[in-house]
Amino acid sequence: MAFLKALGIKKARAKKNYPLLPEAVGGARIKVLATGCSHCSAMRDNVKEAVRQMGLPDGSLECISSFEEIARLGVMSTPSLIVDGRLVSSGKVLSVDRIITVINDVFSASDKEENKTGDENQ
Repeated sequence: MAFLKALGIKKARAKKNYPLLPEAVGGARIKVLATGCSHCSAMRDNVKEAVRQMGLPDGSLECISSFEEIARLGVMSTPSLIVDGRLVSSGKVLSVDRIITVINDVFSASDKEENKTGDENQ
């Protein structure tokens, strides 16, 4: 079952259709799931630098290192990056430039969804 879920996530990411993790919605808009290994530390540092370069407030980033919390979110490998409840990277270290691009992509898609929902309510 986990294999099929992972396969679906991989196919969705290939289409830039990042899967939504309902458990990850709420709190900070950007979440880094990273334990204590060197790859996780590098990813955490890169995300912090990307957030700083983008000029986002400090409250928009949350670093999660608890194995229990990472498992509760449904993520099976670290380091991982979640933006607006969407799993955008898992199991690899992204460069600062790539992180900025992914965050901008997800934020613009989220803004479009909010505007679409807002238009329907009016």
